[in-house]
Amino acid sequence: MGFKEFIKECHEKEVFKNLSIYIVSSWVLIQVFSTIWEPFGLPKISMTYLLLVLIAGFPFYIYLIWRYRLKPMESKLSQREGLKVSSGTNKTEPGTKKPKKRKIHLPGVHFYSPFQKLYFTMLFGVTIMAVFATSLIVNANFLEKSNSSDFVFAAEDQNNKIAVLTFENNTADEKLDVVGKMAVDWIIHGITQNDVGQVISPKIVEEYSTVLKASLIPSSDDEILTDYLKPGKILKGTYYLNDGKLLVQCSLLDGNLNRTLISFDPVECDTDSPLTCIEELKQRILGYLSKGKPGTDYEETPPKYEAFKLVIEALDNYESSDPEFLNAMNAAIAIDSNYFEPKLHRLTYFYNQEKFAIADSLVTIWSREPKTGERQVNLVRMWEALLNGDNQKAFNYFRKEYNYQPDDINNNMSAMVLALQFVNRPEAVDSIYRQQLFMERVDLNNCLECEYRYYIKGLADIELGNPQKPIEMFKDYGSAKGFEWVKEVLINAYVEMGNEDAVAEIMNAYRLTSDKTLWRKKTQSTAKEFLRAGDKDNADKYFNELLNSLEDQSTALAREEKELMAYAYFYKTDYGKAEELLRSLLQEKPESIDNKNYLAMSLFKIGKEKEASSLIKSLDAQRESYQYGAIDYAKARYYAISGDEDQMLQHLIRAVSAGKRFTSYAFQHDILMKPYVQSVSFQEVMNFWH
Repeated sequence: MGFKEFIKECHEKEVFKNLSIYIVSSWVLIQVFSTIWEPFGLPKISMTYLLLVLIAGFPFYIYLIWRYRLKPMESKLSQREGLKVSSGTNKTEPGTKKPKKRKIHLPGVHFYSPFQKLYFTMLFGVTIMAVFATSLIVNANFLEKSNSSDFVFAAEDQNNKIAVLTFENNTADEKLDVVGKMAVDWIIHGITQNDVGQVISPKIVEEYSTVLKASLIPSSDDEILTDYLKPGKILKGTYYLNDGKLLVQCSLLDGNLNRTLISFDPVECDTDSPLTCIEELKQRILGYLSKGKPGTDYEETPPKYEAFKLVIEALDNYESSDPEFLNAMNAAIAIDSNYFEPKLHRLTYFYNQEKFAIADSLVTIWSREPKTGERQVNLVRMWEALLNGDNQKAFNYFRKEYNYQPDDINNNMSAMVLALQFVNRPEAVDSIYRQQLFMERVDLNNCLECEYRYYIKGLADIELGNPQKPIEMFKDYGSAKGFEWVKEVLINAYVEMGNEDAVAEIMNAYRLTSDKTLWRKKTQSTAKEFLRAGDKDNADKYFNELLNSLEDQSTALAREEKELMAYAYFYKTDYGKAEELLRSLLQEKPESIDNKNYLAMSLFKIGKEKEASSLIKSLDAQRESYQYGAIDYAKARYYAISGDEDQMLQHLIRAVSAGKRFTSYAFQHDILMKPYVQSVSFQEVMNFWH
């Protein structure tokens, strides 16, 4: 039987009609279920289970059509045509040819006709496709390993957010204000380490209240909770004095503050040992929330009171970059050497100061100490990965840390930075950003972290080929004073769109509202952006403005100003003047990797190839720890400009594997790499951490 004849017979026997009933019914069921699963409180994974059942059931349904509709028809037809299946004991008349017994392909299934053969062949093919589709769904939803392209957030099948609000001081003694902060901090530690929920701290509530625009600020913290943060439970507490004893109590309310779920009995302790009360209260709270779920605390034992007090006061009174903040952390560690939190803050301080050797030594000591909880272990591994330049591991460990407090603005910003600049995943930035989508309405005057979130989001949009998005979001900031991060994104987006007038307007705002140093830096970066976009005329325009400003300066140029001038000459291809300035700069600071790199490239361009080659090779003598690919990236730039693509790619791979970040001026954004960006080998470098 031919295929056309088979299709025709399927129509005649209403096979397709019966199949359409299953397909349409399945589609309707999926549509209905997608509407009702949430009101019925079913988990999101329920839809996946439904799809699996429907796909797996389709081949079985096809067999049922045969079994109960087609087989009886085939049997009758076979009997009429004398195609009965004979047994081995049947006898035939002499001289009559004995009919053949049909081959059994499936247990109990005899092929009566060519139609049935094709029908079961079709059934076999559909079964194979169903098994394949089912395996893909199972792998994607149940077996698939963590992938850095998709930022994994904590499950939200149920609202497990717990807001822990500031405990109210009813003692009339301001010296005891710290007790309320200690209670909140210690309870939060217990909740996160026992994995009984995501925590919304008083700090998060305060941040949200601060950064929302004045016209949108809710009238109370309660409205911030119910309208924006939307926790499932809210913990409120108070403490007071009774006959010289400190009593601490709290209640757990529902997320709408309409109903008290439980009021915990007050706990009593001496005023000079409040952590005794707080620890007992914490255990009661965890017992209720975890309902017997095992877990470990943030600290093995409660820290000493004086150490705890120092940490909380430092967090309230100092910036994390303030030396006094570091002194407070050291003092807390001196009082209690087992106290984990000040060690974490001290490490962060040195890392942000780019004192990587000190930070690494602290992590090494950390890694040898006993860890008491999963979060501690994860944090140590994250910092080890960061300091080792293993960006993929750092990103993966931070994803886990992020889920402890996903509503924290700093956590959200850090996750976006790691996704874009550490592992080059611009497509992951949007999913992280959208976790706090309402932040688009914030007042950037009150929130530096929010502006940097915008900056990373805008760079990611441009990277994904959507420069119009940041323009729509940030266009009102172009002529305002300040907002350097946002303006940088705007300039890049306008250059990408070819809107030189809008760029000129922003640069004019810089000239009028900023100091000369900042304007010069932005003028050079804008010129480089035009050059990368292939607009040499506008690039030269801004390079010339910068050079004129520097040449007209009456006072002697500082080293940073000489560097701006040297780099401007280099990008204008005036390599002779660039060489002269760079030699002078290297006499002032001979260890400068960038200046050696620019000088070597300038020498190559003016025909001094031997000296250029010797100079670029001399960089190897400057290799040391914690450079994160700086030497190899400098050498890659040299080989890019000299046309040695193989050497360029080798050094790019070494640079990225050592932790070189995908910033807005490196790799695909580097002017010198432009001729190679579209090559397969260069894209492999870009995907190194994927």
